[in-house]
This record gives sequence, C-alpha cells and structure tokens, in this order.
Amino acid sequence: MGRCILRISEKGFSLVELMIVIAIIGVLALVALPSYRNFILKAEFIETKMALGAVKVSLEVCVRTMGLVSAGRCVNNSHGIPANNDPAEGIVGVKLAGTAFGKDSAVTENDTLTITATAATDSRNVGATFKLTGKLKSGGGIVWDDGVYSKPELC
Repeated sequence: MGRCILRISEKGFSLVELMIVIAIIGVLALVALPSYRNFILKAEFIETKMALGAVKVSLEVCVRTMGLVSAGRCVNNSHGIPANNDPAEGIVGVKLAGTAFGKDSAVTENDTLTITATAATDSRNVGATFKLTGKLKSGGGIVWDDGVYSKPELC
C-alpha cells in the first residue's frame, strides 16, 4: 500500500505584489479625497442656501399681498420679513437689497429684490455667499433667477 504524504507549502504575497497594491490604493486615495472634500463643502453650503427659503417665501407673500405698486414696503422687520443679520458662529447671514427694496415711489415691473446669504463664521465655507435675485412682475409675483455662488465649486 502506498502512503499518501501531505505536503504543506507556504504561499504568500511577494514584496512586489504588496507594493503594487499599495500604489493602487495611493492612486485611488489621490483621486477620491478631493472629490470627497468638495462633496463635504457642498453639503455644508446647503445650510446657507436653505437660509434664503424663509426670506424668499415671506417676500413673495408680502409682494402678493401689497401688490406691485406698494411692494417697496416689503422691508426688513415688517410683513413677516426677518431682519438683516450678519454671519456669526452657527448663524448664516442674510441681507435684502435691490431696486424695489424700501422704494418710496411706486415699484414697477422688473424692479428687483435681492437676497444674499453668507455662510456662518464657523463654517468651512466662511465668507462664501449665495445671491438670489427676483424680478417683480405686473401680477404681483416674483420671478427668481437660479442664483449666483461666490465660489463656483459650491454649485
């Protein structure tokens, strides 16, 4: 009868194979990290853009209520429109401006209202702004543009 001899051979990775794997991981990290960083910055900047929402809605309600001619009375601290505020730690700054804002004479079609939001001072996007401009229309509505980012990478 023949004897069966079990041979255990040790197998492993060579140094060259390990170096190739490490190089591939390094290249993937170089490609992925900047994309990840930009993703985090964009995600955090959404908070700044969202701060415009309440102001935008309150302006629209005020302009519809007051009508086109009296829309200049839609200013801070009146008709549900919040006050301007500067950015601070944990607080997004929001400011109103435009040709219709606070206008004493009759507002006309195509006068503008502008809302600018500035990222909080403790944000990675400190100083970055998002500006939304709306043109008043004869029916008392506002047609808003797509907005302008101060930093294109936040789009």
